[in-house]
This record gives sequence, structure tokens and C-alpha cells, in this order.
Amino acid sequence: MKTLRSLSILMVLVFGGMLFCTTVASAKAIELSLGLIVPPKHLRYLHVIEPWMKMIEERTKGAVKINPYFNMTLAPARELFDATVKGLADISETYTFDPPGKFVITQTMALPETGFKTSVSCSRALWHLYKTFPEMKEEYKGVKVLWLHTTPAMKLMMKRKPVRSLEDLKGLKICVSGDLGVKVAKALGFSPVAMPTADIYVAQDKGVIDGHIRPSELLISRSFHEVTKYAIDVDLGHDLFFIAMNPNTFNKLPPDAQKVFDQLSGDWAVDFTGKEWDKFDTEAETTAKGKGVEYISLSPQEIARWRKLLVPIHEEYAAELESKKLPGKKILEELRKFGAKK
Repeated sequence: MKTLRSLSILMVLVFGGMLFCTTVASAKAIELSLGLIVPPKHLRYLHVIEPWMKMIEERTKGAVKINPYFNMTLAPARELFDATVKGLADISETYTFDPPGKFVITQTMALPETGFKTSVSCSRALWHLYKTFPEMKEEYKGVKVLWLHTTPAMKLMMKRKPVRSLEDLKGLKICVSGDLGVKVAKALGFSPVAMPTADIYVAQDKGVIDGHIRPSELLISRSFHEVTKYAIDVDLGHDLFFIAMNPNTFNKLPPDAQKVFDQLSGDWAVDFTGKEWDKFDTEAETTAKGKGVEYISLSPQEIARWRKLLVPIHEEYAAELESKKLPGKKILEELRKFGAKK
């Protein structure tokens, strides 16, 4: 009898231990990798990506944890999309102008002088095009797009030379983004230089380039204020970004976790990102001015001269899309209609 009682107690302890171990194992978080092109102190990471990661973890009650991999440690910027398709990165965030020719419809929103000067207005327009045109969705085949977003209108940042007219641009070497940046250079009459954003600081410091075209926040995010004296307030286009997820990674998540990802992506994420970006970009401009960067506003007459040269790029780009059997004209028309409603 005593032996049976001891055996029963032993079985209860063993079963209880097994149950406890199973519970602990099932409580272990699902860890996902997030490939990033930015450093950990970048304003976009601090104000958008990191808060989003925390919201995912909180709303899944710790069931999902996202681990960031900074500065292209998972893959170079131009390879992050393919790395996400292959599952080398569970999630990634990078720009769409590299590799060239991959996101040609998406890049429509990179055009200068579209009238969408804020990140939130431009991001909404970009997301509207994505939802409207199947041809644009096809550019992201192989991933689950969580959301798209853009910089505010980018400005011309100069190391030491103030630019107040088109004539001041002659002979200057300026870093641009992608093929559309080259078109902007051709239209305005300066020499375009292509290089990763991470290389701009050293290039500008050493005089390899005279300036660059980027949003104000990089003056703080990457300390470009240390090598920049002037910021010329003109709309020279936008850099565009995607946040994408490997579909198999998403499908393996528990249904409740999938629901959280869906809630924190799409329209909600586009607005969240755009509003936060506009806020920290404005704050960065104020900080940069306090550190000695002078912002130059062109005269109305001069702005009209620049626009006269930049706006024809719209039709030129639409024609290039048409030559590739893509609906360039319809996309441009839809973009203008969307802008008229805002």
C-alpha cells in the first residue's frame, strides 16, 4: 500500500514536471529578424521602427519578439528584398531606388514637385497607388508588404556654397538618389553622384561632393550638420521605403499574432510613420539651425524657374513606364486626382 502511494506521488510529480516544462516551452517567444539599413540612433528607427516593434511584442503579449539587425548586417540594401523572399530576413525595411529597375512604378512617387511635401501626404499617395494598381503590387511578388512610406520633400544640402539661383548649381557635384535623382540633376544643370547614404558624410567632408539631396532629419540622424552649412528649401523629390515580411514567416505565426501584424500595418502604419516622420523631420530642422545650418528659401520667381525645369520629368517618366508596357499615364493621372482631393 505504501509502495502504491509512493508510486502515485511520483507519477503526479513527473506529470506535473512535464506539464510545467511544456508550458515554459510554449511560452517562449517567437523571434523574428528585421533587416535594416539604418544605425540604432537613426531618428526613423527611434521614432517609428522601434516603437512599432514594441507594439508588436506588447499586443502579442510577448509571443513575438523582433530583433533588429542594423546597418545592412543581414544583407546590403539592394539585396534586402531578395533576402526577405528567401527567408534570410523575416522582415526588412529599405529604400526602393536600389536595385535600379526593380520598383519602377513605386518610384513614381520619388518625382520632384508632385505637390506632396509632407511624409504623411506622400506616403498616403504611395499607398493609394499600391492598392489601386495590380502592376505595382507585382513589384513586391514574393513578400507580404506590411506598408510603404516616404521621406518629406527632400532638400538640397550644401557643404559650403549657398545656392540661390539655377546659375549657382553649375559645376557642382551633388549626391542624388536613384535614376530620378539623375534626371533632376540633368534638368537643373549639376553633376549627379551616386553613393550610399552612409558614405555621404565622409564624401562631403573630404570635398568629393559639394552637397547632397536628402531630408532634414539626416542632418541629425547621421550628423550631416557637421559637414553641411546650407539647406535650400526646394522640393527635389522623395526617397521611398517598404516594410516587407517573408510570407512563410507570417503564415507560421499563431492566428492571434497574425491579427496583430495586420492591425499594425497597412493604412494605420502608413499614417503612423508619415506623421512621426514629419514631426521628427521638423524637430531635426530646428536642431540643425541651432547647430549653424542656414536654411535658404528661394524667391517665388526662382522657384518658378526650377519648377519649369522639374515638372516635365513627370511626363518623361510616365512615357518610360509606357514603353515598358506599364500604365505610366494612368498612374500619373491617378496621382493628380488623389492630390486634388487632399
